[in-house]
Amino acid sequence: MADIITQEDLQLVLQHASDPRMKLCIDVLDANGKVIDSLNCGLTGGSVSINGESDVRRTASFTIQPTLKNIIQLTEDSLLWLNKDIKISVGLYNPGTKEYKYYPLGYYVYTDTSGTYSINANNLTINCSDFMKKLDGTKNGQLGALIISYPAYEENKETGDVIKRNTIRNAVIDALEKLARITNHRIDDIGEYKAMPDYNDNWQEYREENEATWNTLPFDQEFSSGCSVLSILTAFRDLYPNYEMFFDMETNTFVCQIKPMCYEDDIYLDNSFLQRVLISENTAVDMTTVRNICEVWGRVIDADFFSEECSCKNNIYSADIKGYEDKYCNGDIIGLKIPMANLENAQININGLGAIGIYNEADEKPIKANALKPDHTYAFKISKKHDDKKDIIKAYLLGTWQVHALNVLTGGKKSGQFVTSSDGEEYELYSKEYFRKFYNCDRVDMTVIANSPFTVEKLGEIPDIKVSGEYDNITSDDLAADKAKWENWKNCRLTDNITITTALLPFLDVNKKVSYKRSDSDKEQQYIITSVSHDFSGFTSTITMYRFYPLHEALLKETGTHKVLSEFTHGVLSKYTHEELTAVASEQAL
Repeated sequence: MADIITQEDLQLVLQHASDPRMKLCIDVLDANGKVIDSLNCGLTGGSVSINGESDVRRTASFTIQPTLKNIIQLTEDSLLWLNKDIKISVGLYNPGTKEYKYYPLGYYVYTDTSGTYSINANNLTINCSDFMKKLDGTKNGQLGALIISYPAYEENKETGDVIKRNTIRNAVIDALEKLARITNHRIDDIGEYKAMPDYNDNWQEYREENEATWNTLPFDQEFSSGCSVLSILTAFRDLYPNYEMFFDMETNTFVCQIKPMCYEDDIYLDNSFLQRVLISENTAVDMTTVRNICEVWGRVIDADFFSEECSCKNNIYSADIKGYEDKYCNGDIIGLKIPMANLENAQININGLGAIGIYNEADEKPIKANALKPDHTYAFKISKKHDDKKDIIKAYLLGTWQVHALNVLTGGKKSGQFVTSSDGEEYELYSKEYFRKFYNCDRVDMTVIANSPFTVEKLGEIPDIKVSGEYDNITSDDLAADKAKWENWKNCRLTDNITITTALLPFLDVNKKVSYKRSDSDKEQQYIITSVSHDFSGFTSTITMYRFYPLHEALLKETGTHKVLSEFTHGVLSKYTHEELTAVASEQAL
């Protein structure tokens, strides 16, 4: 897949309707990935599917007519056998140069007995999938009688002090190289949302302040016999939301990275070209899959130390905990039952070791007033690092005893309607306070996309509740909030999609931004390709793509407050004071 589509590529596609000559090139690879021979074949049918939401991203089925080759029998010595892999490219004929231009379709392994050969028709049918099938147990990757452990950290056996924390990235590399013997890989850091340059302009500062924990295994990982290498890799990948793993189409490199949001990407194909090759359009939306609220219930926090006897004086929460060390230790989790709400700059003091500030783990800021509710039990994680010859100690607020967070898709407009709770209090409908009260959740985040058709203001509340399984691995409200935002993104974006069928476009891939004008719309919109299917019998490509909505915060950053507020009508804006408008533009009033 080329990053840049050339004029030659576009011309070939347009000419293909009048001269649909096409060939398939199959490079046969040995166990070391070395090309041992190539087959240039006439292509009589078949398909390739690319799905950006699947672990096995590429699958293919071909019916070919081999030329100039006789060694295609399905025997141990042939080119097409179980111990061989293949690299596939499709060629379109260029009448101008009288040559074929080839486009890579990826590296594959056979998923059946390696093919079916018909002597009478001189046809060979090949069914194959990308190299993930070597990791999921289909062709390889299933582990025997082993119990594999990846500890979160290593201790000094004599003192019990943590001497090294193990990173998620290193765990992925270790599994790839030792269990799957894959050394051709590109593994990006896996870690906290705030530590990623994709999401945080101050990511370097955050990494420095959280050097010991931002990308480390949050707890020990253990896998039993019979599991696959892929199940281990996905367990590491899914410790934090919004990561993907796949084999690169052109180099077969194993890649682990943050899923591209495409906010700053250029248009890969524009509407004018797509309209020229368009065959049909399907704009149906499955409304049963649409959700605009995601509620995540994470782990019930297992505190290392706990006290119900907690007092508060001068905004300092003090407790005596029997068995606690004579010093604050990095990574300790302490549970406290809070007697009264906090003011700003609250602190805790355990066993008289000294008052330390309470901070949000996500943004490194002190918790706001009333973040701690009376008679609620909260967990705090001790962060201790040595800098400039002194210890810097903080207490991160993990949340209540049960990790819980909510993300809401909203248009950002005041509803002007009020509802009364069971205790007689009034709350403005769809405000943050409303969701905190009626969902009994302290951590509520609002994703503002003014022109989305799926906001709570337009559809009402349609919740998606995530609990148990992989969600038991979420150990703080901040992490639950990140996961809720990601899941809500999928629920509200991937369902707002369109499927079009075009002339064959062999250079397409997923996660590319295009512009397209729907038949029922009067203007172009931007979309992100999520899946592609090429039909080599009908010479067509079927493309599924979801609507691209720039995030509210991205608009604010790139185009300023004026652009953000331009999404609202004068009638809506008139409901706000100047101070409230400023707050709306920075998402503080929602």
